[in-house]
Amino acid sequence: MQDRHYGCLLIGPGNRILDASGSAAHLLKRTGTILVGQRLEAIGRREPAATAHGTFVVSGPEGDLRTLTCQQLPTEEPGLQVLVLRADAPLAPEPGPAAWAGAEAFFHSIDRSTRAVLWVSDPALEKFLYVSPAFRHLWGLPLNTGQAPGIWRDPVEEEDLPRVQAFIEALKAGQIAEMEVRIRPQDGPVRWLWAHACPWTDSQRQARVTGLVADITTRRQENGEARWEALLREGHHRIKNSLQGLAALLHRHAGSAGEQAAVLTEAVGQVRAIAAVHDLYSRQGQPPVTLAELLDTLVKSVDGLYPEHSPIERIPASGIDNTAIPSSEVVPLAIIVNELLTNAAKHGSPGTSPQDMIRVHTRADENGTSLRIDNPGSLPAGFDFDDRQGLGNGLQLMAALLNPPHTDLSLRQVTPQTVSATLHLARPPIRPQHNLRHVP
Repeated sequence: MQDRHYGCLLIGPGNRILDASGSAAHLLKRTGTILVGQRLEAIGRREPAATAHGTFVVSGPEGDLRTLTCQQLPTEEPGLQVLVLRADAPLAPEPGPAAWAGAEAFFHSIDRSTRAVLWVSDPALEKFLYVSPAFRHLWGLPLNTGQAPGIWRDPVEEEDLPRVQAFIEALKAGQIAEMEVRIRPQDGPVRWLWAHACPWTDSQRQARVTGLVADITTRRQENGEARWEALLREGHHRIKNSLQGLAALLHRHAGSAGEQAAVLTEAVGQVRAIAAVHDLYSRQGQPPVTLAELLDTLVKSVDGLYPEHSPIERIPASGIDNTAIPSSEVVPLAIIVNELLTNAAKHGSPGTSPQDMIRVHTRADENGTSLRIDNPGSLPAGFDFDDRQGLGNGLQLMAALLNPPHTDLSLRQVTPQTVSATLHLARPPIRPQHNLRHVP
């Protein structure tokens, strides 16, 4: 390419370079004859290695390192890939005849394995100086029609036309532009196309654009759901990090807050409980959160916040531990259970004997699931959870989050030394899922 923004490598089995465009040799600071036959790792490394889009760090002949943007284009021939290298900073144009004519042989050689179109035009995409052979495959039209002014926009789906206009406006303003749009070719179904273009000025000081278009229909179909899940996981991960940062800040100030220390510590526990939920949702594959996972996570959270409390023993129940919790119920349930565990840790009688332990039981019946927390201690005089008498801030929050008739909570002094809190979760919304695998 005249501006040397783009370079293309044809990669075969074993990551071996089978062919290279002249502009790729220029970007890699090597000759084509040296590149062909080498393994890709001998000239640089891809980051990240397993993705189709990222960067390529070039190892220079003198040991210098340069970073190029890289994009792997979809191919139809097994074992082959086309790697597009891009230098985002414009390079000085080279004198002499148009260099894209010299790329014709290369693009003919890769035309069988990939559906990628390279073009050179004015910034408004009205006057095309070069269009590579794959145009006829993507648009379903003869190659000699590729330079007609409206042929690139006419097949675009109407609702995607604003993207095309924004793409052109960016190019006319001298900016690098990228877009994904749908077209409806004359000979087939709708296809998704990815386009990227770089403006430059030729040796006659004429504004030009070099661009690539690739068919990404298969990738969109295969990766659409995976992309969405990845975005969700990343969102949950960032929320978890933010909440953990907030909890750490509150915890740090709780040590010097005097009378407000207990309130801040409770707030820390509530924030950490919500952060724990987002941590569970940031897992690969987005499986439903199970009751066992939620309980184990919250027990660890309380252990870290109240290190001097009585030991907590969670008694597993094989049939009910794999209960799937609907996503809309996870956060309120986490806050409720966190408050129950926090109260047990704060108000229990510290000790190491078996009767001093906090025990967490779960069981299932025909009406749903029950969670019971027994801890040593006694309820204060005048306390009545059913009538909402004598409740602290935490229990008031917990009462507000209950959703009758699906959730019901009772707090009782079952023996002079033991307080029992029983949370009943009716069906719906929570029911056992026997095909789920519990990940401890």
